[in-house]
Amino acid sequence: MKKLGYFLLLLPLLFAFGKNKKPQTSKYLTKHYVKVPAGKVYMHPDRMRAEKLDSFKLLDARAAAVLPQRFFDDGLDSTSEFFISSTEVTNIQWKEFLMYLKQEGRMEEYNANVLDTTVWRTTLAYNEPYVDYYYQHQAYSEYPAVGMTLKQAKAYANWLTEIFAMRDQGVKVTFSVPTKKQWIRAARGDEAMWFPWGGPYLRNSKGSYLANFRNLTESNIHFNQEKKEYEVVNVFGTLSTDFIITAPGESYYPNQFGIYNMSGNVAELVSDDTVAMGGSWNDTGYDVRVESEQPASEPKSTIGFRVVAVIE
Repeated sequence: MKKLGYFLLLLPLLFAFGKNKKPQTSKYLTKHYVKVPAGKVYMHPDRMRAEKLDSFKLLDARAAAVLPQRFFDDGLDSTSEFFISSTEVTNIQWKEFLMYLKQEGRMEEYNANVLDTTVWRTTLAYNEPYVDYYYQHQAYSEYPAVGMTLKQAKAYANWLTEIFAMRDQGVKVTFSVPTKKQWIRAARGDEAMWFPWGGPYLRNSKGSYLANFRNLTESNIHFNQEKKEYEVVNVFGTLSTDFIITAPGESYYPNQFGIYNMSGNVAELVSDDTVAMGGSWNDTGYDVRVESEQPASEPKSTIGFRVVAVIE
């Protein structure tokens, strides 16, 4: 009876709520999982551009913008079709994961997957309110979960696979943390551009920011007289574009597949490397490019993840 109750609770996570033509979804998954068709993966277009431009003795990097796409097709990779969550895994979703483990009496797994909320103490000078409330308070339910290791992220994905298997749909669906290749394909799509929205700029034509990252202004640049060098300082309220820390999952505009926050907000774990991709709320605009990487060997307040699903 207990399992049945949780199964009913988790149904909304797993199955479609109706037709949704854009973005493409699956009848076996919720509308929050969108289809990424098989296609090319531009792993390092920045590097390819630099090498190509140098080989042609083009001094102005802006010349790359007028060159045809095939000019950068060297070193391409590809992926098969998969589905990916349109947002990062949120606090409320992680709570459902832990609640299930606890109710099923799987306390060893439960204890192994409790998030490390103390990660907030290492990012800014005073973050005790986030230590206490970011994960626990309902106001942050739809914000990305942070403070997990890659092992914990994989445990969450395995749990989704387990839950889906309880509902015999005649198909097998495997959930996992995306590989780096899958992540870049989902973020970049069919364009070898810096950012998921398909362009080189951080603002749209109306001047609105397109991602959650550190917005540096002249007030953040300080000359340290002792060190005799310039440094970035945190003037409260000026480092973020619209949010002081992370933003809710469906903030800003989605990319061509309908996926949110592939650049900025939280850097995202990949299953086949100890890095997190795409930059975070605490990175500058240059460092929220699709191919931006940061070390992810330990939990951080700047690192989260999303999951992919493969239907067999």
